[in-house]
Amino acid sequence: MEIRTLLVGDMQVNCYLLWAQKDRTLVLDPGDEAEAILHALRNNGLTVQAVVLTHGHADHMMAAQAVCTATGAPLWIGANDAPALADDRRSLCSWLYPGKTLALHADRRLREGDRLDLGSESLTVLETPGHTPGGICLLGNGVLFCGDTLFCGSMGRTDFPGGDARALRDSLRRLAALPESTAVYPGHGPATTIARERRCNPYLSENRQEDN
Repeated sequence: MEIRTLLVGDMQVNCYLLWAQKDRTLVLDPGDEAEAILHALRNNGLTVQAVVLTHGHADHMMAAQAVCTATGAPLWIGANDAPALADDRRSLCSWLYPGKTLALHADRRLREGDRLDLGSESLTVLETPGHTPGGICLLGNGVLFCGDTLFCGSMGRTDFPGGDARALRDSLRRLAALPESTAVYPGHGPATTIARERRCNPYLSENRQEDN
């Protein structure tokens, strides 16, 4: 799998371009700077099969409409976060981007176990609620894209509308059980591994201790 990381917007969101076959590229979390994303797609000769959102917060989807319109690609999101696409309170748009509004539509509502085909490889949807009700991660070939569920040394906030601390602890416990060699690509900040987070992330070590 090829991975290109673009740091976009004031919130420094990691937007990922993912492909194993260039005509089956996924754009994951196009938070802002649509022109930069489209430029990267053109430069790499990529055709977008879908724009995918790990969760329904505005900082991860401000460029979604522009990228979908320019490429003709559909918009996919976790089923339980689809209502946030046109709800500026739930998406945090009214707070993060005063004066702006979002009115997006989900072409596909992703659920646990759905497989996203990249050509010779695929990613599987894991439902990981907590940061938002419908947050998802994508897992495949030893790589995890986890949005704002898990960060290097930290975890996502649960004090926003729809946040659930207990649900997030359960989601983190699930991620902590993945193989240590799994590479982790979060929605903000540097990439990491499950091994490192088991050792250094207090939220993952806390969850593992509860299981013992």
